[in-house]
Amino acid sequence: LAWAPSTRAVRIAAAVEPALKTAVSSFRSATVKSGSDLWTMWSILIGLAALCRPRVVFTDCDGTLLRPDHTLSDRARQTLRALDRAGVIVVPATGRGRAGTWTSSVLTELRGGAPGVFCNGCTSFDRDGTALPPALLPTSLPASVLGALGTSAVGAGCVAVAYVGDEALYEYSASALILRLAAVGDSPLRRVECLRSACAASPVSKILLLHDAHALPALRAAVAPVVGGASGGAVTQAIDWMLEVVPSHADKGSAAGELLARWGLGWEHALAI
Repeated sequence: LAWAPSTRAVRIAAAVEPALKTAVSSFRSATVKSGSDLWTMWSILIGLAALCRPRVVFTDCDGTLLRPDHTLSDRARQTLRALDRAGVIVVPATGRGRAGTWTSSVLTELRGGAPGVFCNGCTSFDRDGTALPPALLPTSLPASVLGALGTSAVGAGCVAVAYVGDEALYEYSASALILRLAAVGDSPLRRVECLRSACAASPVSKILLLHDAHALPALRAAVAPVVGGASGGAVTQAIDWMLEVVPSHADKGSAAGELLARWGLGWEHALAI
């Protein structure tokens, strides 16, 4: 982890810059006599390092914290444990849901995902496990998205998955894309008879649109007329075989900022990777 200086550290660095330059100059020219100059230099550097260390680290999971097989390496586990011992709060900030098989293999190293930011900011949890109010898609948007898929040629090969609570609901089971999603270990998958009816009956956090990578541009174009603008939704992409329809007001950065505010901290105390 590379830690960037906080605003506070930069201000202090500017204040002590003259003394630091003098100490460094003395050290380079070998004019240190009593060791006081060297001690001054190292005292300033150590103090700045302490100020630069974040109190909170927000980390993405897939492609960042996790290996390609969606597991933690031994080195990652050791780093997470070292940060925990140092008192640094590590917060997963991911498009995944908090539930699923990955909770036992990954979230056990992250205090069970409390705190955590999940579903691209749609759901988040405080340090004591308290769930913050979720961000939800507008009630009519899931039906509009599914309708747009039904009237487009590219929609025939697409598998839609709706996130409702801790579950991921889907309609068609005979798809390699569902098996691929299951291998990721995200929220528990449950097949339903009619996805449109299931979405009408319960609040939906987000919708995944699964397809082959080459079809995603056409898939994005197919749902664009009903997603975006005043619809209250937005389309994002993190994986090359998946689009996500999420609430337009939800994102990981906003959810992370809300957690920091609850803890009386600002972004100068945090690092996001």
